[in-house]
Amino acid sequence: MEVIGAELGFNGRLRRGRCIGHTINLAAKALLFGHHPDAFEKQLTGAVALTDADYQQWRSTGPVGKLHNLVVDVRNVHRLSYRFRRLQQDEIDRAAIPTDRARRPLRLVSDNETRWLSQLYMIRRALLLKIPLKMLLVVAREDWDHENRSKRTGRVPSAKLIKLPRYLREENHLLDNDWEVLRHLESILTIFETVVKTLEGDGKVRDRQGWSGSYGNVWDVVLGFELLLSKLEEFKLLAEGLPDPEHFRIGVNLAWEKLDIYYQRLDETPIYYTALALHPAYRWDWFNEIWQLKPEWIEKAKALVHEVWVADYAHLDIRAISRESARSDDEPPAKRPRFFNPFEATDRAAKLPLVRT
Repeated sequence: MEVIGAELGFNGRLRRGRCIGHTINLAAKALLFGHHPDAFEKQLTGAVALTDADYQQWRSTGPVGKLHNLVVDVRNVHRLSYRFRRLQQDEIDRAAIPTDRARRPLRLVSDNETRWLSQLYMIRRALLLKIPLKMLLVVAREDWDHENRSKRTGRVPSAKLIKLPRYLREENHLLDNDWEVLRHLESILTIFETVVKTLEGDGKVRDRQGWSGSYGNVWDVVLGFELLLSKLEEFKLLAEGLPDPEHFRIGVNLAWEKLDIYYQRLDETPIYYTALALHPAYRWDWFNEIWQLKPEWIEKAKALVHEVWVADYAHLDIRAISRESARSDDEPPAKRPRFFNPFEATDRAAKLPLVRT
């Protein structure tokens, strides 16, 4: 950007935009995999069975790793896949409501090279199928014991227990605490997903279902960071109450740290604060309220916006521009709402139609 700026006559450093999607990807990977997320990327495929070493490495990442291993086994062991579908179908057939009986069995979703979103979809589907998944392991263990039980003693010999399938071994089981962590991870990643989808777009206002507005607005970047950081703060406190919070707590802290690093770097590009300060629904009131405990942040943001004004707008003939853009009907501008959350559908439907820029 600096090279382009030098060619075209502007300061490239001040006009560098950062990809919020990339930043969220880094934070989500830190949340899921801790200090060494890259070590798992090459293995994100459900197409082949895992080696014992890979299996153990995934298990070391906590509930997400255990679930990954289980999903890979269920999808790759045909007997498990068939039994899993059968258990779901039996539950559907017993349903009392016609719409429930019209459902079809679902497959587990495996994570893949699309990275953190695929982990979210894997967790989300597993939570939906939690009951038949737990039943599957119970039935699979009963089948294995029956097939390997000694006819003479009625017990499974120790020599055969050594060959117990990995998905049936106790250390690989998803316990109630693990499912609780997965539920919270799904909640966090859903917020990440919402922010990513809201910030995808060209910023143009269009009529949509029930509201009129835009996606991909530059001022929403700051709001997105604030939302994610504040939610992670809440989950930090929640982690303290979990029975076995280690992986979850570390992941939340690492995700927060990664987001905070890139949040601080917004200072390098004035457009983010300028867009928010000039937005009629936010202006400087937003900074004064949200950053009230960080007065130095507010002063720096004001200095950045002032520099933009002096460098690019102070020399313009405001009166001439005002005459060209004067309203023909002399009606007062529409009343703007004070603050709204662009990442909540209810706020968009109720308030965004008033905020046309």
